[in-house]
Amino acid sequence: MTAQLVLTPNARVEFGFGTVTPGKEEWMYGEYFPAMGPTMAEHGLSIMAGFGIIDTNFAGGAPKTGSLARWPSAANRAALHADPKFLAIQPARDAAMDLLSGGHLFQSLDDVITLNTDSDYAIIVTKHVDAVENPIIALPLTEDSPDKTYAGKSLILRPWGAADADLLSRKPEEAEVFRVRFSSSAK
Repeated sequence: MTAQLVLTPNARVEFGFGTVTPGKEEWMYGEYFPAMGPTMAEHGLSIMAGFGIIDTNFAGGAPKTGSLARWPSAANRAALHADPKFLAIQPARDAAMDLLSGGHLFQSLDDVITLNTDSDYAIIVTKHVDAVENPIIALPLTEDSPDKTYAGKSLILRPWGAADADLLSRKPEEAEVFRVRFSSSAK
């Protein structure tokens, strides 16, 4: 099977990942996302593809899932996070997460990328973009990204390979590496 990343110029690609608290999965995927879906869409959020995280050298824990989402602009994301409907449910959402990392906005481009959902991919966040060979995409963090953790770095996507296994064994300060398998949903 396949999933498609539909990238549009001048948009923002949000890289987010985390771990839903065990026992809260039904609430998160059965209540939170369905309830907030219309509000998210109203602000322009489009989840392009979700993924499971197979392995990572992320120093802040062991995230299980993530997504690549598209926003028309950073202002659209800020508007969602100021929306009273979101603010009302945010404490429950946060309480349902053991780990949540988001707000990492990268510059989009004009492309449609077809991903094989039966294959593993590397998502690499690094400032050493030229050292990563054969990327499918390399997107720099935007200046208007609300989270600056990845300032001066780019998000790189490519099929998983031996070089990625080597990077995974290194310190995350050099390159944060996520071995992922895409699905067609946010789960």
